[in-house]
Amino acid sequence: MMGKKEKMANWEKIESKLQVADIILVRERRLISKVIFKGTDSYWSHSLIVFSVPDKKSSFKSILVVGAEARGIEMHRIQKFSKKLNNSYDMGIKRVPNLSKETREKVLAYMLNNVDIPYDYSRLLAFFINYLKRLFQRKKNKKNHLKRSLVNRGAFICSSFIQKAFFEAMPDNEKDSVLFIDNLNARAFLEEVTPADIANSKNCDWIYNEHK
Repeated sequence: MMGKKEKMANWEKIESKLQVADIILVRERRLISKVIFKGTDSYWSHSLIVFSVPDKKSSFKSILVVGAEARGIEMHRIQKFSKKLNNSYDMGIKRVPNLSKETREKVLAYMLNNVDIPYDYSRLLAFFINYLKRLFQRKKNKKNHLKRSLVNRGAFICSSFIQKAFFEAMPDNEKDSVLFIDNLNARAFLEEVTPADIANSKNCDWIYNEHK
């Protein structure tokens, strides 16, 4: 198993290559995180999106990321997350390919327009219910969709926030290219996208630390 020093060294090499709108997947072992990665049968429990990277013309040298945190949609320096890297905390990077500058700006605009929108804790209950269902099912490859009654459309979880940012940024004829659920009816399930769906999606590429 990779130790903290090795993880930090590897991350420092890749961090400088981050681009605006890159997706950062996180694995941590808080109680809420365990509910998510066990409830979705995934290595990952959280996701963030890169808002800005250092500009040579600016004295601000930090990378800023946005995500749905405990108090809602928040913006932080990436160090808030990367400093935690150790045996039980991990990070990976995926990238939606061929994004234009205009599309990236629209993704950023969606983020800013939703700062302070609350976190949807009702969906955690849905993940836990899905986990319990899997314990009693022999076929673990069957996806359990969240019950609509447990989805608060006025709030977000981390991955549904990211999915909707890309979906809203794309023109109508290209929206399918940024859907993270491989399903003909995926547009009806934007609220259900999980870190597992992002990790498994063929519509974004692994840049660093691939895990499903």
